Amino acid sequence: MLVDSVLNSLTPRKPKKTDSQFKLKRPSLSTWFPKYVRDNGLVDVITMIPWIQAVPFSEASLPLCTLILLRTMRLPSMMARSPLFIIIQARIQSIGGIGNILARIIPVGITVIIFIHIQACVVYYVGRLTDFTTWDTQFDHWRLYQGGGGVESAPVFERYIWMLSQSMGNTFPMTFKPQTIAEQVTTLLFIVTGAILYATFVGLISSAAISFDASGKLYRQKIDELTDYLTWKNIDAQTQRKLLNYYEFKYRGKYFEERSLLADMNESLRMELASINSRQLIEKVPFLKRDMKDGRDNIYLGKIATALNPIYFIPGDYIVNQGEQATEMFFILTGKVNIQVNGVVVTAFSDGAFFGEVALIANIPRTASVQAITTCHLYSLSAKDFGAIIQEFDDMKQRIDQIYEERMAKVRMEQAAQMLMSNTS
Repeated sequence: MLVDSVLNSLTPRKPKKTDSQFKLKRPSLSTWFPKYVRDNGLVDVITMIPWIQAVPFSEASLPLCTLILLRTMRLPSMMARSPLFIIIQARIQSIGGIGNILARIIPVGITVIIFIHIQACVVYYVGRLTDFTTWDTQFDHWRLYQGGGGVESAPVFERYIWMLSQSMGNTFPMTFKPQTIAEQVTTLLFIVTGAILYATFVGLISSAAISFDASGKLYRQKIDELTDYLTWKNIDAQTQRKLLNYYEFKYRGKYFEERSLLADMNESLRMELASINSRQLIEKVPFLKRDMKDGRDNIYLGKIATALNPIYFIPGDYIVNQGEQATEMFFILTGKVNIQVNGVVVTAFSDGAFFGEVALIANIPRTASVQAITTCHLYSLSAKDFGAIIQEFDDMKQRIDQIYEERMAKVRMEQAAQMLMSNTS
């Protein structure tokens, strides 16, 4: 205890952080030592004294020895600073779904265990102070104990286990029957404290049950709502299966309010998150690349990525139709599609491909239809969003204008050739 007190008094601790923006330094020893002595000096002095040797009478020395329990008040702060405890807590929090609530439940559970241990020791000690009055007659375990020696004739381990069971009973339904005034007061104090700990523990368990797999519960609720709606609308079984397959592919058992989550983030975080899946897709489109090395390339990429909208298709769905007005282009994250011209499949695109890019450059009808042949996860980029982005980047606007003029010149040449052929025929 003396060594512990000396080390604590000579080891300044960082003050509690009130703002994570500022890194707080440890105070100097000259500042720390007087503060430590003022806050902890009395407890250190009382708990480091060997009372059994200092006071020759056991009737007085034994009660004084319990003062060492005052040091248990430091356990929470010691655990909060322990590198091992911090690492364990971080690993528990990383457990998917229930990590955060487990990190709160486990310390309370440990506190309950320590509380039961201390209660067992203290109640036993109080009984010892009164020479276990009535214990050997009140409790059948000791009244019928082999040899008739009662409590004090049993091995230490057996006495400890018996007291733990009694303490557990005091924390939940009471089983220990106190007789003397000291036993009654001690038992009442532990019952009240135990009830508070028990209520805290049960509250955390309830919170864990409610928060466990919250997104999965929302998904199941969404599916139940959809099923009820389809039944109410008297939708045929085939269409119902198609819609349920769509929801299963889109949400994969988890339902998130993605727009709401993203709305809570700042623009920098939204761009970083959006760029994770879409960066390589965007860079595959030649006219979307920007490599000016002026410090704005990543800003441009982030804005394009943020403008992308995730969309999902199941086999048989038409993504675009030939002849309709083009307003957006598409990037294939996963899946495979057929490209059809006049109802004939001319090619197929899969993961990493893109199509419909002409929509961002020229306001002309679609020249082909695109049909999903597997489940497809795509990103769409609308011409409106793209136009707003390139207004901030003059170099990209000039490039798109140039590509537009080249593409329209090609379209006019093709139209002129068709007219010439039709006149000739």
